[in-house]
Amino acid sequence: MSQELEKNEYQIRREKLDDLKQFQADLYPARAKKTCSIDQLKINFKIWFKKNKSINLVGRIKTKREHGNLTFVNLEDLGGQFQLAFSKKDIGTEKYKNFVKLIDIADFIQVTGTLFTTHQGEPTLMVKKWQLLSKALRPLPEKWHGLKDQELRYRQRYVDLIINQDVRELFIKKSQFIQNIRQFLIDQKFLEVETPTLEAVPGGAEAEPFITHHNTLDIDLYLRISLELHLKRLMVGGYEKVFEIGKVFRNEGMSQQHLQEFTLMEFYWAYADWQDLMQLTQKMYAQVIKQTFSKLKFNYQGTQIDFKAPWQKINYIEIFKKKTGVDLEKPDATEKLFNFLKTKDKKVFDEFKKLQGQDINQLGRVIDTVYKHHIRPEIVQPTFLYHHPVAVSPLAKRDPEYPQRTQRFQILVLGAEVGNGYSELNDPIDQQQRFEQQVKMRDLGDKEAQMMDQDFIRALEHGMPPTGGFGMGIDRLFMYLTDQPSVRDIVLFPTMRPEKE
Repeated sequence: MSQELEKNEYQIRREKLDDLKQFQADLYPARAKKTCSIDQLKINFKIWFKKNKSINLVGRIKTKREHGNLTFVNLEDLGGQFQLAFSKKDIGTEKYKNFVKLIDIADFIQVTGTLFTTHQGEPTLMVKKWQLLSKALRPLPEKWHGLKDQELRYRQRYVDLIINQDVRELFIKKSQFIQNIRQFLIDQKFLEVETPTLEAVPGGAEAEPFITHHNTLDIDLYLRISLELHLKRLMVGGYEKVFEIGKVFRNEGMSQQHLQEFTLMEFYWAYADWQDLMQLTQKMYAQVIKQTFSKLKFNYQGTQIDFKAPWQKINYIEIFKKKTGVDLEKPDATEKLFNFLKTKDKKVFDEFKKLQGQDINQLGRVIDTVYKHHIRPEIVQPTFLYHHPVAVSPLAKRDPEYPQRTQRFQILVLGAEVGNGYSELNDPIDQQQRFEQQVKMRDLGDKEAQMMDQDFIRALEHGMPPTGGFGMGIDRLFMYLTDQPSVRDIVLFPTMRPEKE
């Protein structure tokens, strides 16, 4: 529908709204009478039909078909659609005329009537009374279904939800998915908690934060990039199993897999290590996925993935050496790393060449970038990648048998991370030194390196028990499970540029 036609239609509907004032005092009533939802009506149709039960239905008009003195309407709520019949004989000439003339597709109405079956066998409600609940002043777009303009669908998600039932069902499924994650952890005796969204020092991940200002305290604060450091403070405080599901914010690039605002789940488990976490998370993923989707095999954009246990395990150090020729634990690792970049990835080399000659433990961002460009994309099936080097794991405990490695793992699917866990670093002296390395990286221009958090160090100095911690980005995993091409497809209202006037 063109803008001109839509403008004209808007004006026509405004005039209809004015005309309706003659027949209904309150055109936007605060409440409505509702006997049942449409799906409940379909289940009980035969019983209520036999009892000649009077039914109150509410919903949005999706179609309207006039046949002389009879008009058929499809009414929709979240439970589906149901046919209504408006007869001049049953509701009176004036009320019938008003309905036909003044009520439009997309209006919300309340109806009262009795059930019958049409000659074609269609279950139908014969309307005896009707009332407007809300007038839709804007018409529904005629060509919205199958619309290729994704930006418009994101920007006007409310229209997308009205027209596309599969989109509505997608977000119902996402809600069930999150509920099942929450219930799994509650069944495992984890306590759900809430931690601050505004932080004086952002931490727990390597990402550039958003900055805001607190007017009353006159201080700059950051939107959290992770849930980690406050949850670990709770472990210091004496809790043994905690989790949180909440929004985090990272001021980084947009892509099909990345959002600046996304939903993260993290849990922390006292007296458990990374091996315990791998067992629990594999069980959690399989159980929650099966519970939500009734299957473990999925097709994502033409690629088959299977979450059935056991998953394969790959050593980070070994696969890095296999793919690049660089042994990150050897003295010549820095030299070989930059030689690899010169020949295989000139763009990345140019980005990081000023760091050439630095100690390998200060090159975490370089190592991580090489891994993301040349190693991770080839790992498709659900996989535990483990034994990350200390340089890319500032919060994970060292492995006592391999001091340059950490007791850390990531869960990878389709070349992307969908989970991250490790034995938490609870040595305050080691943590202080790791933060200092991160500060050096920031001084060299790495905006994603972590800041020094002295209060967190102080918390660790009070003693934190051996702890395993795990985090998962819910949005990306759900995107894969529902075969959506972009993570923005599974977010109700993704961040957009302001709309032009």
